[in-house]
Amino acid sequence: MEPVYVILNPAADRGRAGAREGELRQALRAAGLSAQILRTERPGHGTELARRAVREGVKAIAAAGGDGTVHEVAQALVGTDACLGILPMGSGNDYIRALGIPKDLAGAVAILARGEVRTVDVAEVAGEFALNSFGMGVEGQIAADYKRMRFLKGELGYLYATILEVVRFRAFRAEVAGDGWSFAGKLLSVSVMNGPYAGGGYRLAPHARVDDGALDVGLIGNYPRLVRFAVLPKTRDGSYLQLKRVHGRRSQRVRIRTDRPLPVHMDGELLPEPVQGIEVALRPQALRVVA
Repeated sequence: MEPVYVILNPAADRGRAGAREGELRQALRAAGLSAQILRTERPGHGTELARRAVREGVKAIAAAGGDGTVHEVAQALVGTDACLGILPMGSGNDYIRALGIPKDLAGAVAILARGEVRTVDVAEVAGEFALNSFGMGVEGQIAADYKRMRFLKGELGYLYATILEVVRFRAFRAEVAGDGWSFAGKLLSVSVMNGPYAGGGYRLAPHARVDDGALDVGLIGNYPRLVRFAVLPKTRDGSYLQLKRVHGRRSQRVRIRTDRPLPVHMDGELLPEPVQGIEVALRPQALRVVA
């Protein structure tokens, strides 16, 4: 491979990623990789740095952080010849599960050094690209709760936020339409998945593949609060899709309209404001990933 441009988010993993720069440099050297490491300084900076690298002709750009860092860097790479590398150093690492990239840094660097490239799909939402997951309703609210947490991180933080919203989230009415199907009724959440996992390991779309040319849609109907505690464990392994009030669909385009503004996340990153109407559209084979 050519020299790698590494974009490190020092704020990832509640600020722990920055302290691991030495470990990152050592792992890259041990794998025989020539790398330039640049730190992000603010939200959105990862996209700016990646765009500059693309303009300079850099062919391999790696995101060192969590899903949010990967999401930022990839915004500049969709539709280009540049390849996205992923070095997991954050608290949320759902996307790497779909790509066969190990969570340990040395293992991920070894994948990057091997340099095998896959071309994968992405989803376009409100002018941005979701690599792995989109969630509206309780999923978006869980993402908002998680962002506000100061001490819990990773899967434990997502679990705490999920239990909190199981108790207090109020269902909404929605109209959802895809390719050849539609739904109208009361829901707790709408998920549109490119990969199988979201929320720190919840298998919301067991059959999703990042390169299969389709998005997997999950609609969770309303349940009484006590019953929700029985539904929750089934979202962990994907068996919730067998429940009567849950609807699983596939589509290349999904249009959603709700009766009130709701929080929305993409790859765990929140949209700036809650929304009532939104569209998710597949961009097939739009991103090159080292995986």
